[in-house]
Amino acid sequence: MYYLIICAITLVSIVMLLISTILMIKEIIGKGSDKNIGRIMKLALYAMFTGALSSYLVNSPPLSMETVFLLLKLIFIVFLIITLHEMGHFLAAKAFKVPVSVFSVGVGPKLFLFNWKNTTFIYKMIPLMGYVKPNIAVEEKLPLLFQCIFYLAGIFVNIVCFFIGLTIYFVQQGQSIIGSFEIVYYKFIEVIPKFFSIIANLKFSDVVTPEHDIENSIGVYISMADLAQEFWIGFAVINIMLALFNMLPIPVLDGGRVVLVVLTSILGIIGIPKKYIKGTFYSLLLFGAILFYGPMIINNIWSNSRQIGMALPEYLLWTGIIVTGLINIQIFLENRRNKAKPV
Repeated sequence: MYYLIICAITLVSIVMLLISTILMIKEIIGKGSDKNIGRIMKLALYAMFTGALSSYLVNSPPLSMETVFLLLKLIFIVFLIITLHEMGHFLAAKAFKVPVSVFSVGVGPKLFLFNWKNTTFIYKMIPLMGYVKPNIAVEEKLPLLFQCIFYLAGIFVNIVCFFIGLTIYFVQQGQSIIGSFEIVYYKFIEVIPKFFSIIANLKFSDVVTPEHDIENSIGVYISMADLAQEFWIGFAVINIMLALFNMLPIPVLDGGRVVLVVLTSILGIIGIPKKYIKGTFYSLLLFGAILFYGPMIINNIWSNSRQIGMALPEYLLWTGIIVTGLINIQIFLENRRNKAKPV
């Protein structure tokens, strides 16, 4: 049964890769549609993820049913925590009368969606991240304090959930409610400097390394399944991890959004034109996205080059040659079609 599951996952990965390849060829020869680029990217990413999952399952000891159940329990906890985090943003938006068009949890293929009070709620298969999509025009008109509250609301909810989860756990162990709360408070005070000390001491080689590709990341996630053995401990630990991670001043994270909005406000006060402020804002957002997603992309490219026995520069060179060739083929065919059209 275990190996049948691996075969099924591998088959899904191959099918998605084939479909994305066919769509890319259609795009090159000019028989595609405007929607194909997005579909190609999604299918290629899904194929890469399912292929990495299949590879992990082949190269690692078979998962026991106990680990599978713990993993499902962990996935439920993560979905719940991300939902609570985004609900913090959603409720803050509602309190400040900012319309929210989308409330999304997870990435990848859609599991389900529903509409409620002019908001589309979307749940996707992989519980890695989420977002709420407010009306930008209304959001930008909020006072600075309200904007900061909106961005920090998810972190606040996670911290509250950390206190609730760990307090319940200690009460279950026989502690009083007040005594449990005091223990959790001191643990919270201890964990903050430890977390930021770890981040401050991170080396470049700790982040950018082929050992941190998707396959190994899946292994780390599966090894975290033990957190779900005690529901309230898992609930508390993941909440505080998400809260602290989102405090980092990277523009795509909540902490970074606060830094950006404060910076934008200061630039406006000192008389810098709005177009330059917006340019700075979006440039920093782009920088944040590169900082956040760049290592993951590099690690997977590096890991792929190792698997086929190439040095990273050689792999990048051949990839660049192939991509350049495909672009030139597309340009050639496009020019040929344009010449064939009657004037």
